[in-house]
Amino acid sequence: MAEEILIVDDDTRLSAMLCDYLSTNGFAARAAASAHAGLDDIRRKAPDAVILDVMLPDLDGFETCRRIRAGS
Repeated sequence: MAEEILIVDDDTRLSAMLCDYLSTNGFAARAAASAHAGLDDIRRKAPDAVILDVMLPDLDGFETCRRIRAGS
């Protein structure tokens, strides 16, 4: 089974490119376009790793990381 990676970034073109690259290299990658969407995604199914943008429009990446860690 492939390791799952969640990309949380508001730059959807960059996220799509990263998902494509990771998928072709054996990972199961998915993307969320905001911190809240990423947190919701994690609550539904926790990934093995998260690639997290620091400058997100709804919450900054540091606060998002704190919330992820509080629930893990």
